[in-house]
Amino acid sequence: MAQRNERAELARAVMELLDQGHRGISRHLDLTRMRILGTVAAQGPLRPGTIAAGLGLTASATSRHLTALERAGRIAVEPDPADQRTFLARVTETGQAELDSAVEAGSAAFAEVVADWPDEDIVTARRLITRLTEAWAGRGEPPAPRPEPGWRRARRTEEE
Repeated sequence: MAQRNERAELARAVMELLDQGHRGISRHLDLTRMRILGTVAAQGPLRPGTIAAGLGLTASATSRHLTALERAGRIAVEPDPADQRTFLARVTETGQAELDSAVEAGSAAFAEVVADWPDEDIVTARRLITRLTEAWAGRGEPPAPRPEPGWRRARRTEEE
């Protein structure tokens, strides 16, 4: 079993990888909009609430991104036949082309980064990253801390 410090070093290495990737990508793409666009392309047409729940976004953030994607011609909206209070978002040809282009660019950049890796290292890295991703997904969200009631904060302040 790995020592505690090895787990901490793994966590640091993963966080550094995520940070490096995010900094490189976020200069060119809005990652949240790309996640929304990718979700709609893979599962759509979808209601905004379904998108928000699936990606862990607030309703207002989802609405703001969907509006921007619609204005840019990346998604189209249509009435939801099952519920007239909402709408369905579907990806457009322009949106799909943008997704395809982003995936191709990301794949090319990644291939460049690991170009000198032997094939067995690529296979091992893919297997371990997949395992890590699945373990993380199975972890679930920790319960949100419950806010302390105002009367308790006031009493604690009086006692101090």
